[in-house]
Amino acid sequence: MTKLNCAPGDLAITVVSNLPENLGNIVRVISPVGYLEWPNHPEALYTWNVEIATETGLLHYRFNQEIRTVKAGPVPDRCLRRLTPPKGYLMEEFADSEQLQMNLLVEDCAEDAAHV
Repeated sequence: MTKLNCAPGDLAITVVSNLPENLGNIVRVISPVGYLEWPNHPEALYTWNVEIATETGLLHYRFNQEIRTVKAGPVPDRCLRRLTPPKGYLMEEFADSEQLQMNLLVEDCAEDAAHV
């Protein structure tokens, strides 16, 4: 079996999509759906139920030539990459940890510069 990119509870970013509006969405993986058929793919893809983890994000789906937007829905595992907290920090809420992540990034860059 192929190793999955995500698991329930993970924060992930959308990295592949037929609709460019979906690229870069930050989502929380809620539960497995299993294998679903997706347009333009010859075989069924393993899929997760996800929800948008940011205030302004939306998932875009094409239904009969019409684009619909929702805050939660299915996304294939192959379209997601898990977001890993920096240096082992567990971030419970993405929005609340944004400044902390920036602070850690600055600290990490300073440490790396000190070792050069």
